[in-house]
Amino acid sequence: GVIDQRNGFHRLQLVAPPRVTPAKRPAAPKVRGDVRIAAFNLENLFNGDGRGGGFPTERGAKTPEALRAQVARHVATLRALDADIVALMELENDGHGPDAAITQLLAALNAGGGDWRAIDTGPALGTDQIRVGIVYRATRVQPVGAFASLTEGPFGAGSRVPLAQSFRAGDGPVFTVVANHFKSKGCGNAQGLDLDQRDGQSCFNAMRTDSAKRLHAWLATDPTRSGSPHAVVLGDLNAYALEDPVRALLDAGWRDAFAVAGVRAPYSYVFDAQRGRLDHGLVSPSLAPRVVDAAEWHANADEPSAAGYEFADANAPATPWAGSDHDPLVIGLRLRAP
Repeated sequence: GVIDQRNGFHRLQLVAPPRVTPAKRPAAPKVRGDVRIAAFNLENLFNGDGRGGGFPTERGAKTPEALRAQVARHVATLRALDADIVALMELENDGHGPDAAITQLLAALNAGGGDWRAIDTGPALGTDQIRVGIVYRATRVQPVGAFASLTEGPFGAGSRVPLAQSFRAGDGPVFTVVANHFKSKGCGNAQGLDLDQRDGQSCFNAMRTDSAKRLHAWLATDPTRSGSPHAVVLGDLNAYALEDPVRALLDAGWRDAFAVAGVRAPYSYVFDAQRGRLDHGLVSPSLAPRVVDAAEWHANADEPSAAGYEFADANAPATPWAGSDHDPLVIGLRLRAP
């Protein structure tokens, strides 16, 4: 082609049709460790009325066919990750009844035999349309005590209510998993300090930073009454790795599991052709020495938007690709052995 410059932009004027070879899709990561904890943003898992009707949904799948494709891709992803515990984001906030989105996701995961369970948080978790959740393998880990959640401050309206649950694997130490989903960067209804400050962090950075500080203060009180200092903060913080909310947690002593594991240049999201990391795994100082591995599975962020579940053919095979707009992450820990 010919490079053409006009109106301040460079363009490649083609002289022949391009031949594009897709990059090879990466296999699911094999993460070392005797306990594996994952985080996955489901990109609005809404299931209508739970009985095949109620479409189009407010968010997520617009048809039953799109929902089937979405669930099939999530199941393929979660099975391939082979995690013991998964923190989920963007679940429909419709409780844990038989028609709930998380109940039907578990049924699909357990089809043909499975041991997946969910932490039952009751009818709803907060007031947002979406919520976080925690699912786990009942034959691998056991919940310890009751769950805890925080609804004060920015978590009352804005950032989604965080969910904390303690677990134990075998005779190992108790550890706490905290699922999170901070306020997005969208500027709708932003006011005051939540307006875009032109510092590259977009809108609601003040709310996300406040969320991070309040989350740390809350976890310092041991909300699950576990008596253990071991904790991992997981999820979509809607902040890139060098932005204020993540820095606030790192400054408070939390450790980036990917840095501990020596992972270089991780990313989980692509926006406007730029890649970065919105999804994080931060461990408490006591848990950092037990981190042995960490990985992201680039099954979604690198996929074209036209390959998403909403455009899936009714007869498409159940593959993990483009099941969401975020890549899942997995952290490998040594928690069964001394």
